[in-house]
Amino acid sequence: MRRSDLAPGLLLAAPSLQDPNFERRVVLLGKHGADGALGWVINGRELMPAGELLLASELLSEVESVPESPVFSRLACVGGPVAPAAGWLVYRRQAAALPGEIAVGPDIGVSGELAAFSTVLGGGGPTLFRLLLGCAGWAPGQLESEISAGAWLPASVDADLILNNQLDGIWDGAYHRSVGADPANFTSRRGQA
Repeated sequence: MRRSDLAPGLLLAAPSLQDPNFERRVVLLGKHGADGALGWVINGRELMPAGELLLASELLSEVESVPESPVFSRLACVGGPVAPAAGWLVYRRQAAALPGEIAVGPDIGVSGELAAFSTVLGGGGPTLFRLLLGCAGWAPGQLESEISAGAWLPASVDADLILNNQLDGIWDGAYHRSVGADPANFTSRRGQA
């Protein structure tokens, strides 16, 4: 698989993948090249509501409050095992890019810039986003090797899948949209009665 074919894209963890960081996970792959790859687990382990996490991070002063919007009640989740304290916003791109925006296809943007968080907290920017802590990274050639070994199924980016689904339904939904079948259809049943 050529490097240019992977990003932007999704990586769907194989049903047999036993890595606790990536089991039943969908990764939004934002960058892939000679230096390696960078992505974010969209349906990682659930943390706390985004608004509570933003308050705990002290991005808001004591006199400020979280905006009254349901998006701040959505659960933040672990975005990967790399830099676990780094926050990332994943959102539908708008005409005006957020500071530090990484375009992941025509519809999705990702930013980890403090100014992007300030814009969202101030009521500007996207009204629908996912808040992630950490990211996923691969050394040069590592991701290609993992794909060749059957650990990942590459798929196209789907903004609705990423932003409009419950976290626990993203992996199954991604498989169904990509191959027309549920992931359970790809597990071995040999030796079972």
